[in-house]
Amino acid sequence: MDKEAIYLTEEGYALMKQELEHAQKILYEEIPEKLKASKLNGGDLRENKEYMYLQSQQQYYEREVRRLTSILESAEILPEEDISKDEIGIGSSFILQDMTIMESGTFALVSRPEVDLEKGKISVESPVGRLLLGKKEGDEVKAELPWGEAKFRVITINK
Repeated sequence: MDKEAIYLTEEGYALMKQELEHAQKILYEEIPEKLKASKLNGGDLRENKEYMYLQSQQQYYEREVRRLTSILESAEILPEEDISKDEIGIGSSFILQDMTIMESGTFALVSRPEVDLEKGKISVESPVGRLLLGKKEGDEVKAELPWGEAKFRVITINK
């Protein structure tokens, strides 16, 4: 069974590849070295808190390596030149104005693995992301948010 494609920007793909390399370094180099040193301290390993902590870290990084590998294997990279400037799509960067409080900010619509709300990267699968998909400059959308209804206007689409 084929895995469903995950669309990533070139930047997102490169960042995930770096994350994978970092996680692999920790999993395959740093943790084994620390586990070995912890074993050399002697005593019952079941009572060695450092050893038990390192084992939990090892399990975490094993899952992280599998997750990132799966994403990168399924990834389809969206070349910068294929990202529309006419309407919002995956990879688009745009300025959005909140019509309720009259504030605006720069956002990007991305696939789930690239989401970073602190950097304004919102998921195309989120309620607001789905509403914005295909919108053009000047278009307005209403979104039902946990704190009530919000109205947004697309000011400009940068890429």
